[in-house]
Amino acid sequence: MTEQTEYRKLTAEDVTLKLDPKSFGFKSTQELEPLTEIVSQPRVVRALELGTGIRHPNYHIYLSGLIGTGRNDLITHALRERILDDSIPDDWIYVNNFEEPDCPIAISLPAGQGVQFRSDMESLIEQLQELLPKAFKEEDFGKEKEKLRQVYRKRGEEVFDKLQKLASQHQLTVQQMPNGEILFIPLKDNRPMTQQEIEQLSPEEMQELESHQDELVGMAGRVLQEQREIQRQLSSDVREVARRFAVQIIEPLVNELQQKFKFPKLKSWLSHFKEHVINHLNLFREISDVPPQAAMLAGETAIDPEQRFLEYRVNVVVDNSHLKEPPIIVEDAPNYRNLFGTIERVVDRAGRVITNFSRIKSGSLLKANGGYLILNLMDALIEPFVWKELKRTLKNQSLEIQIQDQFSMFSVSALQPEPIPLKVRLVAFGEPLIYHLLYLHDEDFREIFRVKADFDDEQDRDQETALIYGRLIRQLSEKEGLLPFNAAAVAELVRVGSRLADHQKKVTSIFSHIGDVAREASFWASRDKKKLVQPDYVRQAIQERIFRSDMVAEKIRDLIAEGTILIQLEGTRVSQINGLAVADLGDYAFGRPSRLTASVGVGTAGIINIERESRMSGSTYDKAMLILEGLLRNLYASEQPLTLSASIAMEQSYGGIDGDSASVAELLCLLSALAEVPLRQDIAVTGSINQWGEVQAIGGVNEKVEGFFDVCHAFGLTGTQGVCIPASNVQNLVLRDDVVQAIQQGKFHVWSVTNLNQAIELFTGIPAGDASVKNSFHGLVLDRLTEIAELLLEQKMTDTGRLLWIPGTPLDFPSDPRPPLPGQ
Repeated sequence: MTEQTEYRKLTAEDVTLKLDPKSFGFKSTQELEPLTEIVSQPRVVRALELGTGIRHPNYHIYLSGLIGTGRNDLITHALRERILDDSIPDDWIYVNNFEEPDCPIAISLPAGQGVQFRSDMESLIEQLQELLPKAFKEEDFGKEKEKLRQVYRKRGEEVFDKLQKLASQHQLTVQQMPNGEILFIPLKDNRPMTQQEIEQLSPEEMQELESHQDELVGMAGRVLQEQREIQRQLSSDVREVARRFAVQIIEPLVNELQQKFKFPKLKSWLSHFKEHVINHLNLFREISDVPPQAAMLAGETAIDPEQRFLEYRVNVVVDNSHLKEPPIIVEDAPNYRNLFGTIERVVDRAGRVITNFSRIKSGSLLKANGGYLILNLMDALIEPFVWKELKRTLKNQSLEIQIQDQFSMFSVSALQPEPIPLKVRLVAFGEPLIYHLLYLHDEDFREIFRVKADFDDEQDRDQETALIYGRLIRQLSEKEGLLPFNAAAVAELVRVGSRLADHQKKVTSIFSHIGDVAREASFWASRDKKKLVQPDYVRQAIQERIFRSDMVAEKIRDLIAEGTILIQLEGTRVSQINGLAVADLGDYAFGRPSRLTASVGVGTAGIINIERESRMSGSTYDKAMLILEGLLRNLYASEQPLTLSASIAMEQSYGGIDGDSASVAELLCLLSALAEVPLRQDIAVTGSINQWGEVQAIGGVNEKVEGFFDVCHAFGLTGTQGVCIPASNVQNLVLRDDVVQAIQQGKFHVWSVTNLNQAIELFTGIPAGDASVKNSFHGLVLDRLTEIAELLLEQKMTDTGRLLWIPGTPLDFPSDPRPPLPGQ
């Protein structure tokens, strides 16, 4: 601490940006092209180049730290620029599996042919619907059926004649009822007997008649069986005739489709389709020609008009006919249904929950097959069942469409669609913490996401910065109708960007924040009927944002002004100083001064941190207090023990406190109490300090300076007030215009210091000197510490009542009045 350098008083140019709108190269954002590409993010660009260029399936991309609106458009544009293979992926269709109806078949077709095949199949069904009924009504088909009927009618008559001859031998005649029942009626004079004549027969004659009838019953049963067999043979032969006629119509039409779509899997399905149609010709009969009762008698099921040709439908689940490049799909709601698709269920007329292959619906994974899928990984993680299924799907490179809902245990889906091969590149964005947690605890995540890129939330401010911000405004103007900005207004936005980055040589890369300010500035300008946004409207937008959010800060300033919160802004005071803290409300952060005080007495308790003792301090705050003790030992305990009893407190602090930015203020306050030298109260100080007395940078420096300025302004600026900050924080200053103006006019000041001695001289006005130099500040502190040590040595007691022994001094114990123990 022997090196002495003076503290520095900052000028207005030191605390804000120096921008020349004339150097931007444009007068208005109307002259610029919209910003669509990723700028000043070299890591992201390299990651996208690798992820889109490498062919390994598990090189999916994780983009970390990208926030704000417009990120989907940004990623989409970046991917589109880096697509190496511009081939369009295939369409996918599901068709009925005629052999296993519960397992629909997935077939891929070149882009655009899925819809074409569906249209051709619909035309084919319409043709068959028209041609087959006509064929069954044609004369040739009727003649064939009539010829068969005559043949089988003759066979039936021959069988019935045999029964008739046998009955006549027993004086009986045979009569067949409409329902097929056979009756045996006795004859008299070669005519059937009447009921009256039968009733007049004697018992012997009745017994003889019944015996003849019993003899013929068995024969009648055989006749009926033979008649039914003849009828079945007739039906079979008629169907065979119908099949021959149908084949002549169906086969050319199906062969034409097979020649048009020369894909083995589809040609095989068309062959099964042809066989199914031939075996189910009743589907193509006119419904009015086949009443339900007739169908049931014929052993056929009644046809539901809505389900009539369900087996022959084509379900196009992915149609890429409109694409000119590989798909880039953005999934904003990555729940299970939206990602993986589903199988819809409906309630039929009977109240049953049913489904079929035509109810299979694709999700975004299938739509992005052959291209890219963009999603927020955090959204996918919190959705039920999604993360586990997503990992399995990406690892297996195969998608199985299933029904998934919270009530799945109460419902069963009979369908098991054939899995579809998946070739998709996933681009997920999320927080850095999510990536690190999953990388550490999920092996599948490490295997799947092998490309990571961090979006930097700030970028260097250079000659291109104004152009980038101007192009951003141009993009918002095209997309949202914002007014154009002139170059000076863009310069104000660059200042806003630097303020958000807390650095004069950097600006924020979170363009959504800049976009919010631009929208509000455009609103205020349009309200005043302006056609161009001027810089005053950007400043107004900033002031309006502060006004909407600073109610808490205003109430704190009111409490200070009315004396409820004690803050001294003039004069000097021993062991008292104004420190600065930042209150962060989420959408708004502001600085507020706090009074720090210290008390010193004779004792050996050391430095007592009242905040820590009351359990209101955080670990970083406690660490800073321990560093102060180390610095005091370096400064004053090289030749004598450091003995004192002191306490430091942040007055009127009723909540938790953390951070080390008050350590310079605490040290100055403590040293003032020891040296009994007053400190200026019109200056607030912020900064941390190390064990060698070097003042270190802190956060929130802009808010702290402005917070103290607002309090001073409320009381009235005296021209001597100001803030002391670490010299390493000068580059972070981008102060408000009113603060800069006050500094320029000499009404408010900002000083920077690099070490403790400069801060001492600023606050006390006397040389810091060295501990060995009498009447210097450090000399006064050492004198007081020596005085405390000597007082303790004289009393030989600590402030806890225990005996004090300082190394190097003789021990002098009082005599013990008790008698010695035996053996002593």
